[in-house]
Amino acid sequence: MIADDEPMEILELEESLADVEKPKEIPPGTYLGEVQSVEKATSGKGNSYYAIQFRIPPDELAADIAEQYEDGAVLFWNRVMVPKGRTDRRGLFNLRKFVEALGLDANTTTIDPNDWMGRQARLIVKSGSYAGETRAEIRAIEAAEAKAAPARGKPAAAPAGKPARARGKAA
Repeated sequence: MIADDEPMEILELEESLADVEKPKEIPPGTYLGEVQSVEKATSGKGNSYYAIQFRIPPDELAADIAEQYEDGAVLFWNRVMVPKGRTDRRGLFNLRKFVEALGLDANTTTIDPNDWMGRQARLIVKSGSYAGETRAEIRAIEAAEAKAAPARGKPAAAPAGKPARARGKAA
């Protein structure tokens, strides 16, 4: 926030603002992202949460997308509520899952959001809509080392020498 007595600096652009087009959106998928910033914020309803900025490096993006995000793509995760005390079990559980996704030890009674800086996680990105525009948004966060789930509709492969069990009722 700029203080009342501080003048705002003038921004010089390299091209006319009218000529700037919206970059391509990041397609839905799973990307490795790194925490770039964490701020404590308050929602319109008065709930405290952590506003977390993730950066997806260009090498995680398709070439035609990466060229528009030379420093990486930035997405926000604003779903980690600051628990309202020990009775806020949902808030505490969600905080635990987030801490674990960052690869930190959840066996603690002290949380320092500064420890989140530079940590990596797998970001599940979907296409969403905001103010009438389609945009990429984080829908879920998993541990960076998360194992890939088996494809839907297909059972996991059986260990060698054992047949896969059939699903559903026997005939």
